[in-house]
Amino acid sequence: MNQRMMGRWVGLCALVLATSACAGVDVDRVNDPSADFELINGAIRIGPNSQVGSLETVNGSIAVGDRCQVKGIEVVNGAITLGDHVEVGDIESVNGGITAGPALRVDAGIESVNGDIQLGPGARVRGGIETVNGQISFENARVEGGIETVNSSIDTGANSVIVGDIVYERPEGQLRNVPRLVIGPGTRVEGDVRLDREVAVSIHETARVTGRIKRSHQLGKMRF
Repeated sequence: MNQRMMGRWVGLCALVLATSACAGVDVDRVNDPSADFELINGAIRIGPNSQVGSLETVNGSIAVGDRCQVKGIEVVNGAITLGDHVEVGDIESVNGGITAGPALRVDAGIESVNGDIQLGPGARVRGGIETVNGQISFENARVEGGIETVNSSIDTGANSVIVGDIVYERPEGQLRNVPRLVIGPGTRVEGDVRLDREVAVSIHETARVTGRIKRSHQLGKMRF
């Protein structure tokens, strides 16, 4: 996962260096699904009720207002902030958090290396969530495609559905921390929980894992 993501970011940096100026973008409203914005250094802000193409920046944040439709979002260094009822094709980040308001819709997955992923209530994510470091949290969400991570703590909140496996991959090198996996009340995991490293696991008595809990490492704690 890491090599593939970093390879894509090297290509993005080369493209931006060749084609884009270093200026910020601040637009109140856009109604053009083919309008792409690509920057080296600078923030991108898109106002509410907009339709745009791809938003990409190397150094800078991206903020998208309520009820927007975006083809895709990519950031190397910077935060991604999404308003309420935003629809996005895919989201990718290397260094920076991803925060979304209620009712987010993602069609092709969320990928991150370093940074928290915080989704508001009612998120719907197709294509799964992949990350290396950072907290993952949501509530009353539906994640199709499972969740893969190395060092992230995960809190599913209440009444979420994960269609696919929750996987903790074995880290390279020495363990720095013991992440927590909290499967909250009323949450259903339609797949396995695979633990290839030490994880502190807490599963609420009303939660359900339809598959198996597979562990290749002795857990620090497991509570039900």
